[in-house]
Amino acid sequence: MKDDHEYDSLKGVDDHSESSTEVEDLEPQSERSRRRRSRGIWKKVKGCHWIIDTLLLLIIFALLVEKIWEDTRSQNGKHQYEFAGDLTGFAPQFSQQIVTFEPDDRFAPNNATAFWDKETQDAWLSIVPKGLGYVNIKNPSRHDNLPKPIHDYPKHTVFTTSMTHQLHCLYTILDAYNLLTVWKEPSMIEMPWHINHCFEYMRQAIMCAGDVALEGAATSFPEDPVTGDRGGSDGWDAKHVCKDYGQIYDYLERETINPNKWI
Repeated sequence: MKDDHEYDSLKGVDDHSESSTEVEDLEPQSERSRRRRSRGIWKKVKGCHWIIDTLLLLIIFALLVEKIWEDTRSQNGKHQYEFAGDLTGFAPQFSQQIVTFEPDDRFAPNNATAFWDKETQDAWLSIVPKGLGYVNIKNPSRHDNLPKPIHDYPKHTVFTTSMTHQLHCLYTILDAYNLLTVWKEPSMIEMPWHINHCFEYMRQAIMCAGDVALEGAATSFPEDPVTGDRGGSDGWDAKHVCKDYGQIYDYLERETINPNKWI
């Protein structure tokens, strides 16, 4: 009887121990539910991963097709138009930069006779590329909207660029103005019709660019003798969004048909 009692006692202890272990291993219902939901969501994601892979491949394929299409259009003379840029696609797109306008007396000295000094002439020549923007289009068939080539180069398809033409016209106007200031004789001006052409050409170039950068109070105009204020705006210290002139200059020098420099 004793042995049986001891056996029963031990059996009770074992049963209690197993029961306790089971209770300790049990997780809260909310935790089990959360894990089941997580496993369910992960199974769904794994089950449709091929859809995600397919979408990524389609996006990559679309980007490649767009790149190839743009390159083909460029080779065939088709390209995206660039503001204040070329219509035919001969030149690359140039980066932009913020430029603050500041005066430089070298280009338009107050003393009229100083306009022809070496310093002023060198300053003007320093901002124009060799050939003054005259470029040879080697494969005209690859470009559309080409104007009639310049007659000075009958064996080539040569054009100039608007930017260098504008600088040339501005220089021509300054030259004529200073001649009139010094000599008071209109007859001193060569090709007076050229001046009118430049005025009209510059008018349309300015309207085409349509630069609406904000400009503030004048800083260099003479002061009012009564109020001491400077009226109007001289445009200095105003910031403008401009193309990188250095890039344009380098490109035109590489592509020029004429190694000489003039303005």
